Amino acid sequence: MIKLIIENIDQYNYILKDKENIKYKINIEFFDIDELPKIGDIIYVNSKLLYNINNNVVSFGKIDGPYGREIIDENDEDIIGISINNKIIYLKRYYG
Repeated sequence: MIKLIIENIDQYNYILKDKENIKYKINIEFFDIDELPKIGDIIYVNSKLLYNINNNVVSFGKIDGPYGREIIDENDEDIIGISINNKIIYLKRYYG
């Protein structure tokens, strides 16, 4: 997984920066989490997902949520980790 720091948030548009200072603009919507990520928090993303988003809106929610594919492998490209207040929350990509 690639570690990305949230550099800026404008509604659902997240500007993320990797360790090489490469920036990514991703439109992300989060469901079923108690606290939304904020500037300075970290998002861990599978590189396949990062390069396949192509400016589309992506949605993420609880790993055991009813939407999205069933996750059976911890390396699944539809999983992200969000570090909020030094606690990592794992979410899966929702489709539909």
